Amino acid sequence: MFSEKAKKNADACRFCWMCRHLCPVQLVTGKETNTPRAKGLQVSMLERGMTMDAECARTMYECLLCGACTNDCATGFDPLVFIREARTQANVLDLVPAEVRKVIDRVLETGNIYGAKEPRVDLSGVPETGDTLVWLGECARHSVPETAEALFAVLRKAGVPFAVLKNEPGSGSSLGDLLGFVEDVRAQAQRAGEAIRRSGAKRVIVLDSYDAALMRHEYKDWGVELPEIVTATACVDQLIREGRLSLKQTHEVITYHDGSRLARDLDEHEPARAILKAMGYEIHEMWQNRRLAKCCGSAVAGQYMPDIRLRVAENRWNDVKRTDAKHLTAACPQSTEALAATAPEEYRYTDLFVLVKEHL
Repeated sequence: MFSEKAKKNADACRFCWMCRHLCPVQLVTGKETNTPRAKGLQVSMLERGMTMDAECARTMYECLLCGACTNDCATGFDPLVFIREARTQANVLDLVPAEVRKVIDRVLETGNIYGAKEPRVDLSGVPETGDTLVWLGECARHSVPETAEALFAVLRKAGVPFAVLKNEPGSGSSLGDLLGFVEDVRAQAQRAGEAIRRSGAKRVIVLDSYDAALMRHEYKDWGVELPEIVTATACVDQLIREGRLSLKQTHEVITYHDGSRLARDLDEHEPARAILKAMGYEIHEMWQNRRLAKCCGSAVAGQYMPDIRLRVAENRWNDVKRTDAKHLTAACPQSTEALAATAPEEYRYTDLFVLVKEHL
C-alpha cells in the first residue's frame, strides 16, 4: 500500500517525543492522534494489516504539512512523506472526509480551493507575455488580492516590466496537499509549465511560497521544465540592493513571521528581514523563527478545518505577544490570509509587500 520510502519514514520513529511540542495542530487540539509520531504509528499498523477507516483518514488530514516535525526529527526522517501517501490511500478507498472532498472537487473544477471563476486582482493593462512573469497563486488571486497589487506597484516603481496570466492555472500545490503527489497533481504541474512556456518568460517571480516550493522541488522530477524561479521576497530584496527602490524610513519596532514553506522548504530567511531593515524597521524576533518558526495555518487547511486554522493562527499571535512588538508582517499570501483575520485588539498586521508599497 505504502511506498518503501513512506514505510521507512514511518518505522523510523523512535518515540523520542521531540516532534510533539512542535506540531501546531497538536498544540491547539491536545489530541495525541495529531502528533506526527501517532500518524507514523498508524501507518505502521496499516502496513501490518490494520484496515484504514474514516477516523484514521480524518487524522491524516488534521495536519498542515508545515514540516516542523521533519525539521526537528531526531532520526532525520520526514513524516510528510507517509502523511501524503496516507491521504492518497484515503482518496482511493473513498474515505476522504466530506469537507475535504468538497475542496478537492472545487480544485478539480476551477483550479483553485475557493471555487472562484474570476480573479479579484486588477489585471487591467497587464500583459500576458514577456521576459518576466509574476506567478500569483490562488490565495493572492482570490482571497488577498492586495498582496498581488502591492507587488505590482513595487515592480512598476522599480521599472520592472512584467506579465501576469489572466487565467493562471493551479500549480498543483493545493491538490498535492489534499491528495498526495498523484497523477492529477502532476497533470496540473504540466499545464502550469506549459502556460509559463507560452508566456515567453525567462524568469518567474513567484508570490506564494507554496507554489515556489513545489516548482523548485518537484517539477523537474515530473519532467516540467521551467525558467529561473525567484521568490517575490528575493526579487524585491535584490531591487533594493541595486538601488532601484527608494524607501521612506521609520523607527518602528516590528516582528516577522516566517512562513513555513518559505523558511523550511526554500530555506529563505534573510531577504524579508533585509527588506524590513531597508525601511528602517527594528525587528524583534519571536522565539520560534526561521527554520523553527511555528506555522500559522495554510489556505488549504482554512477551507476544510477553519476552526483549527483559526486557533493555530491565534496561537502564533500569542508568540507575537511575548515580544514588545505591536506590528506583525509576513511575506506569503497564505500567511496574510491567516494572520490578518486573527489580529488581536491593539495589534496590527500588514503584509510585507503592502508595507513596501506604503514606504515607496
